[in-house]
Formats: sequence, structure tokens, C-alpha cells
Amino acid sequence: KEILFKINHLAGTYFHDVLLNRAEGGPGREYFSSRHMAQETISSFRLGFTANKWDGLVNYLRSKNIPLKRGEEAGLLVPKKGGDYYDRFRGRIMFPIFDLNHQIIGFGGRVLDDSLPKYINTPETPLYHKGSTLYGLDSAFKNIREAGLAILVEGYMDVLALRQHGISNVVATLGTALTSDQTRRLKGYTKNLVVLFDPDEAGREAALKSFPLFLNEGISAKVLVLPQGEDPDSFVTTHGPETFGELLKEAKPIFDFYLDQALANMEPGVDGQVQILHEVLPVFLKVEDGATRFLYIHQFSEKTGINEALIWKELRQWANKSSEKRNRDELKKRLSPAQDPRKHGSDEQFLNLLIHYPETVDTFRDQDWELIVFDPEVAKIIRVLTEKSHSGEDLNGIEQTLDSTAAKEQLRRILISKPFYTEESVSQAVSEFCKKIASVKISQSMKKASAEGNIEMVNRLIRAKQDLESKM
Repeated sequence: KEILFKINHLAGTYFHDVLLNRAEGGPGREYFSSRHMAQETISSFRLGFTANKWDGLVNYLRSKNIPLKRGEEAGLLVPKKGGDYYDRFRGRIMFPIFDLNHQIIGFGGRVLDDSLPKYINTPETPLYHKGSTLYGLDSAFKNIREAGLAILVEGYMDVLALRQHGISNVVATLGTALTSDQTRRLKGYTKNLVVLFDPDEAGREAALKSFPLFLNEGISAKVLVLPQGEDPDSFVTTHGPETFGELLKEAKPIFDFYLDQALANMEPGVDGQVQILHEVLPVFLKVEDGATRFLYIHQFSEKTGINEALIWKELRQWANKSSEKRNRDELKKRLSPAQDPRKHGSDEQFLNLLIHYPETVDTFRDQDWELIVFDPEVAKIIRVLTEKSHSGEDLNGIEQTLDSTAAKEQLRRILISKPFYTEESVSQAVSEFCKKIASVKISQSMKKASAEGNIEMVNRLIRAKQDLESKM
């Protein structure tokens, strides 16, 4: 490997010299000037340029008595049919890529015109492995450790611009989607990450794809999508590091970002609920921390209107399946309004129970039944029922007590409808509604404990809720 390190060092010296001192480096100097790149940054990162010719580096390595075959092994030269070689990088801005010992292991090259590919990298070599390397990590890892935070961007110039403005805990992927190896490397320095993506579809897609990686590695990641038309380079150059720092505070937890994107594409109605639940169940399974999984599921339930107990039930069933293929028709039935407490069907079931079996009213009078009733008209009726029960009044004549036409109509529908429950199932129904109330209370306590940072209480409540919901 030593000869490969030497060849990369020589190539870096050659590219840097072309940029700074040779006439053929003029386009490179103009480019960096247009990007407001300081001389100190150019020198610190040993930026370079290679002219658009086939044998610039070939001739330079020959002059240093380097076997060209070894230049091929370093990924810098490409063999011709006749046995000779030509330069892999031609007419490009050159970004040396360093290991943690600040030795060059590879290069990235960017064209100055619209020709493709815009970027090319050193191919896989004994020194350079694209999927496990992060640009700028060699000079950022100490700052990342000190700050307790890494900022991940998409491009070389983003790193350079942020560094030039004093933001030193920043690294970039090398033109590919984030990999598990890169994620593990970052985790060695911090578990806190802010990911900056361009505000286009590709950027958003990259953020979503990175989410499972962060879950697997236990990294607390946030996503910052910059204003339309901006990238980190243009934003910090135009607005300055202070404004960038303020914007950084607005980074959204990656699950919130993931969920917002999924909800934006969700179809209306039960079909949409089935679709999104199928999409997120595999994600929930990857969350190993119990408290985090509970909070994610609670948040998902609130945003989608899908019963939390149903989500846990489906998750357990999904986990027990060897295949992710699920019966969508069966799930659609489970998501129907009669089974979803956030739909009025559940409110009507509760009211139906109280109206047709008035002896059950006393059970709920001193409980927080409001926690499981979402229809305000149903709530008005139940409030009158509990008040009359408390005062010992006859429950007949409720309709005259109601001051809402909608509530009166709702009551009439229930009175003329058949009971949802048989005499034999009333006791079980009362028990189920009591459990729902208890479940919501635990969720509220969970949110309060989480906000206070009381992890021990959070975990205790998680166990209590899971135990309760396993009986529902």
C-alpha cells in the first residue's frame, strides 16, 4: 500500500501545482474565484485542477520513475489497448480525499462545463472504498466529537463553503446515498446528526432512504431542507454562518420528516390508512429502543387517526410473519370506523352501550370518559347521562335537557337503533372502554415524562401500556 499512498501524494502535488502555478490551471482558478474560495481553503484541502489532456499525469508519474501499472492500481490511470496508459481525470477540478492520518486515498473530480458525468471518483482500490469514506472527516472528527454533532451534506463544495465560514463539524458523502458503513463511522464520534439535503425530489428521497440506517445504528438524526433554490454553499455564502446556525436549530427530527412525506402521499380514507400502515410497520420494527418506538407509534397514531392498539397488534403480527406480505382486506376491516376510536363509530358504540344499558353509566361517571369521545354532540349526551345518574334522576327525558339539535338527532338515532351488545357481552364491553381510557391516560403521562426527560418513568409507562394493550 505504501507505493499507492506515494502515487496519490504525487498526483495530489501535481494537481495542486497545476491549479496554482500553471497556465493550464486558469479555468480552475477562475472557478474557485467565482465560488469565493479563499487561498487558505484551497491550500488546506490541497485542491487541484487537471487540464483536458490525456497524458498530463502519465508524463508526471513517468518523470518520477513510477511504474504506470501502479498508477492504474491507484485508480489514476486507465490502460490502453496497446499497453500504454491515459489519465482517468481530465479537465476537472480535483478534490483529494484523505484518510484519518491525512494521507490521500483517492480523488473526486468535477467538470467545469455541462458534460457528463459531472463528478467521477477514484474507483475501488486497496486504499479507497467509496461506501465507507466521508469527505472531510479527517479534519472534522475532532470538531464533531467536541460539538457532539455532525452535519452531513451532499457535496465537496458544501463542505468547503461551510468550513470556510467557520463551521467545522461537517462532512459529505461521496456522490452516493449514505451507507451503513459511513453511518457507523459517524457514530464513532457522535450519535447526533443533522442531515442537509437539497430542496428537490432527489434530496428528499435521499433523506427518506437514510432513515432506516440511522434507526439501525441508534443515531438521533434531524433533517434540514434548505429554502428552494439554495444549497449549503450558496446559503452560507449569501446569508452568513450566524443565519445558517439559526436555520440549523429548525432541523426536524427525521421521523417527523419521514412521516410528513408519507402523509403527503397518503390516499384518503381507509385505503390510505392501509397503505401508510404497511409502509411504516417495517420501519417501526427497526426501532430497537422501546421508548423511541412507543413515541413514534403514538405520534403516528395521532397524525393518521389509526387506533394505537391496532398499530401495536399489527406490529406484533408483522414481526411474527416470515414474510411482509399481509392480507390487506383483513386489515381494511380492522381499520373500519367501528373499530377506530378516532372515528365517530366508536363514540356511537360507547353511547349505544350507555343508552341501552343505563346501569353501566355509573361505572364511567367518575372516569375520564371524555378522553375516548371525539364527537362533541355525543359528549353532550353522555354528560347529561352522567349528571342525571349522579343526581339519581330518571334517565328518561334526556332529549328535553339537550340544547343542541344535532345532539338530539344523534340521540334519536341511538334510541331507535338495536343494541350493539348482548346481555352477555356488556361486561366485556365495559371492560374494553375502561381499558381505552386507561391507555390514553398512560399515553398522556408518557408524553409528560418524556418532556421532563424522565426516562425511567417513560420505560415504566411503556411496559404498563404494552401490558394493558395486550389485553385489549
